[in-house]
Amino acid sequence: MTILRIVNRGLDRKTYETMRSMLDIDRQHPLGLIMHGASEVDGRMQVAQVWESDEYARRFDEELLKPVLEALGVSSEAEIAVFDLEHLVTP
Repeated sequence: MTILRIVNRGLDRKTYETMRSMLDIDRQHPLGLIMHGASEVDGRMQVAQVWESDEYARRFDEELLKPVLEALGVSSEAEIAVFDLEHLVTP
């Protein structure tokens, strides 16, 4: 089932931008990712993602994101809210 994830790792903008550059998801889209967006909330970056399934999101976390977080010395701990999407429109 398609899911929406709201992820808060407590990263500042500089760390987020470094991580984003290393992952290069702007050009190398992870399997199952439909949408990724980020915004700064109270000085910390918050991410919204839409995935084809929770399995794809977990696979991304383990195989791609975790090594980048480790390389940056960032904890993999995060506040993650997951919502099943019953209706999704992508024009």
